[in-house]
Amino acid sequence: MGGTIPVAAVGPGIISGWITVGNLRYTPSSTYLQNIGLAIVITVSIAIAEEHVFRGYVLTNAIEELDLRWLSGTTTLLAAWSVSALLFGLIHPAPTLVAGIHFLSAGFLLGLAYLLSGQLGLPIGIHAGFNFVSGYVVPMTPDQSLVVPLSVSGPAWLTGQTGLIQTGLQIPAALGIREYLWWRTGRVGVAPRIKSKLQDKWADKIKERLRPPLRRRVLGHGYPVRVVLARERPRRCQGRPG
Repeated sequence: MGGTIPVAAVGPGIISGWITVGNLRYTPSSTYLQNIGLAIVITVSIAIAEEHVFRGYVLTNAIEELDLRWLSGTTTLLAAWSVSALLFGLIHPAPTLVAGIHFLSAGFLLGLAYLLSGQLGLPIGIHAGFNFVSGYVVPMTPDQSLVVPLSVSGPAWLTGQTGLIQTGLQIPAALGIREYLWWRTGRVGVAPRIKSKLQDKWADKIKERLRPPLRRRVLGHGYPVRVVLARERPRRCQGRPG
């Protein structure tokens, strides 16, 4: 899914005459295969590192810390999702406003993949696929291409690697993520693993207050009475008088 975004962005550029496709660069030599392997290692390593930081750490911890009593679960998820996407956009150099919007929307797209799947594997794959294809397969700079060199004459803010065409294609990519997870899991919405994090914080606080068992003094006699939770009370047999 990540690799289809830069590939699909080439189409409008070719139709408009802003992008020209050169000859394929495929020479099955040892040097060429080494370059391809190195490119894969680089892109996958970057994707793993960034997704563990921004989705695995920032987004997950933001959900738990923003889980306040006066905030609904939906508001908490939206706030945490926005914080993660904003930090992801700020960490990437954006010389123009259009580039900043691109990285911000990419942060939202990858965060969506994590929230809906509950696993880091999906955003890592999308991130690595986009970086590899846009950086080495169909890059906007011909010298960087290992497969298809492109000559770009159109405006960079529209046809560039962070241009509006690739940014706009993230919307159908988000719909593709939703449909893919529906096909794989049969459900649509936030993953149960993510929803459970909204309850863990308050559950832990309740457990801390209930340990050790609460004790009270009855009528000043000094007899300790253990407070029994409802879930610890023995159930009465049905059909017998109390």
